[in-house]
Amino acid sequence: MLTCNIGKKLGGFSLDVNISVEPGVTALLGASGSGKSMTLRCIAGISKPDRGRIELNGVALFDSEKKINLPPQKRNTGFLFQDYALFPNMTVRQNIMAGAKGKTAREKQAAAEELSEAFHIAPHLDKHPVQLSGGEKQRCALARILAGSPDILMLDEPFGALDSHLRWALEIELAETFKRFRKPVLYVSHNRSEIFRLCDNIVIINGGRNEACGDKWGIFKNPATVQAARVTGCKNIAAAQVAGTRVSVPDWGICFEPGDIPNDVDHIGIRANHIIPVSAAKKEDIAVAFPFEIANEIEDTFTYILMVRKQGTDLPVIRWEIPKKDRAALKEMPQELAFLREHILYLKQEGKQ
Repeated sequence: MLTCNIGKKLGGFSLDVNISVEPGVTALLGASGSGKSMTLRCIAGISKPDRGRIELNGVALFDSEKKINLPPQKRNTGFLFQDYALFPNMTVRQNIMAGAKGKTAREKQAAAEELSEAFHIAPHLDKHPVQLSGGEKQRCALARILAGSPDILMLDEPFGALDSHLRWALEIELAETFKRFRKPVLYVSHNRSEIFRLCDNIVIINGGRNEACGDKWGIFKNPATVQAARVTGCKNIAAAQVAGTRVSVPDWGICFEPGDIPNDVDHIGIRANHIIPVSAAKKEDIAVAFPFEIANEIEDTFTYILMVRKQGTDLPVIRWEIPKKDRAALKEMPQELAFLREHILYLKQEGKQ
């Protein structure tokens, strides 16, 4: 288990992270520059926090009060960099063996053979990194990390340097690696779909702080904050005014009464694919319905994106996405759209106390 409670002054803000990571895959999700990569660097010992404590399996890696700051080579952490950081003058075999610290030459050789088979790079053992493709370099880097039997695996945008056509096959291999690892994994990515497929838990990092955390199902269903909703893909977010049991959303021209909601709610959200025609919903499930007009229609790869607003107004548009087959099946455009009670996100503006 990893616990990380640290603070560090950065350029435009302060990193202030307090997280606990159990075995399994935990994603750090947030905007660029929010502090995700710096958190990994502090855990690995590459960067030093200004204060706090980092503990891995009961061992203090860093403790500002006790003046503990173990060097990276003594932390037993595995860190996969975006550029893989392979030794260019070493072969694949030598790179993997270099990761197997504290083992005999025979054990290192055996580790290189075994891991090269597991990562499908056995035919390349005597090649140098310059002779490898991007995917092969990544496999070699992962094999080198795992040769050292780390207590935690950390990956910073692992597919960032790869062409899109390579990512799917490598993602499947990475998922299998995580299953075999059975220890904590910290995974940084901007791709929320990738995170949803690979990870068990999500920590939302916003402005250097962990703003929300939980299992991926809970975070996507109830992100709780505006920033968490944005980074999990919610395209429709608007300021809301709550008075008793009544919620009004001026930007969308709607009012409704959802019943009990948290006192600190000041925004609501609705995911673009959760908007439906009134005719497709049960009356008791509808929180609010409104007549609409289409401001713009955009054909995407597999969906149509309809930018809609309340009929007869000049209000900001709401994004409604429907599969192409459903768009084709609409003989006539519906008269009203509906937000279902279960799909409305009740949000708090980040940083507001």
